[in-house]
Amino acid sequence: MAFLKQANAMVVHPRVTGRAWGGIRKAASTGSTRDLTAQAHQILGEALDPDKYLITHCTIVASVDTDQVPNAKLGNVRVGSTTINRKYDDYHIVPASSQFVNNNGDSWSREVLRMAYPTFIGAQNFQEHVQIEEQSKGRIIDAVARDIGDSLYVDILVATNRKHAKLVQDIESGKLSTLSMGCLTDFTVCSKCGHVAVDETQLCEHIRYAKLNTFLDDAGQKRVIAELCGHHTYDDNPDAPGGVRFIEASWVAVPAFQGAVMRNILSPREVPQDEMRKILASPAPGWSETAISKAAHLTVPSWGVGRTAFDFGDDEGGEGGDESGDAPADDGPKAPFQDLEDTLYDTLKARVRERIESEIAQRNTEDKAEPADAMGPNDNVIKEAGRYRSSLDTLVRVASSPAALVYGVSRINESYGMKAPRALYEVAYNVGSPTRYASADQYLSACRKVAGRELKPAELRVVVRVGTLLSRWEGINNPNPTC
Repeated sequence: MAFLKQANAMVVHPRVTGRAWGGIRKAASTGSTRDLTAQAHQILGEALDPDKYLITHCTIVASVDTDQVPNAKLGNVRVGSTTINRKYDDYHIVPASSQFVNNNGDSWSREVLRMAYPTFIGAQNFQEHVQIEEQSKGRIIDAVARDIGDSLYVDILVATNRKHAKLVQDIESGKLSTLSMGCLTDFTVCSKCGHVAVDETQLCEHIRYAKLNTFLDDAGQKRVIAELCGHHTYDDNPDAPGGVRFIEASWVAVPAFQGAVMRNILSPREVPQDEMRKILASPAPGWSETAISKAAHLTVPSWGVGRTAFDFGDDEGGEGGDESGDAPADDGPKAPFQDLEDTLYDTLKARVRERIESEIAQRNTEDKAEPADAMGPNDNVIKEAGRYRSSLDTLVRVASSPAALVYGVSRINESYGMKAPRALYEVAYNVGSPTRYASADQYLSACRKVAGRELKPAELRVVVRVGTLLSRWEGINNPNPTC
């Protein structure tokens, strides 16, 4: 299962001319040799008309250089108390390249970036990474790679359709000046130990807990801990040269929170809360003068990418209590349906209890395992529900936008086995916080209008729960919405 990676960058030219981009193409070390007019026509399905499309230039990602590690053993290698899977020996990032590691602790070697950057061409242009093709704002019509010596810079040319008048106005005025790229990588390599991971469950401790920290190598050189995406020798996936495929670029607002958040929040059961809070509070260096400090993966929804089959039934659950037993902080205005939230909590406990008891019964039947009560199902239920609640609480605090929050809720729900149709999340996002409405009836009416039909009780529980979290997010990020 591929990793989804993101990185923000400031726009270089919000309204670039054909002549200016031609100069960038000429100066680039590598790039498309096709006629740009013909290439754009093929991608857009129509002529590239400046009156219809806003053309924007952005330097979107930069490369790092790596050193070969002397005497590095390959294969399954014992490092300290753990065993790692090391496939390559060139995993230490050159100290001078540390500045080009992005704020999420992700990086691309010069060789991999040179191989993979053409996958930008033809990719979609979204807003806030809401990757629904019908909501695409345009396309990436060209990409080039510029070797500046210390790094390989990738520049993209984005055509945003002017029918999205408010978006275009914000871009042209400079109010919106950040593009965020999205890419899929088949695996990542730890720049400290060389461990190769193909999904979150396989990450080493360095990537889980120490990204963007530094260490001293055997020669006493200070180096950064980061994830290297792909490797230039990898050729198992023709759609991802070097194991990397760039899939989109999104217009995003500058995030309200600085610092990097570990991706493991998407696997909340594996992340100690004190470790999560420590990483949330850590500062993150920029990879260039124009880089934007940002929150982590939770800021980037990926509808339609990776695991997107939100095939939820009518028995959607809700959140649990905090694992410590303390009541959650009052983060904002109270939303309607507080009683429904309590019902959701009880629903989650019941579903987790049922799952645990079913597994215990099956084990007892098949192999005469120990009695069910020896496993303490009540303790497991409480702990599971507490982790779920704590994951949602953290998400509310770190999400950079309502879209990011809604996507994060969907991923956390999915990780706990609670599935619901993607359309319900879209309804909740479009309706917004229940606190915006004068009454519960008005909120329910808005839900019906956006959905285009009456919602079943179980469907309404999903929408209301997400709406409640949106109200908490607004309470933190916009406590005086009328001002």
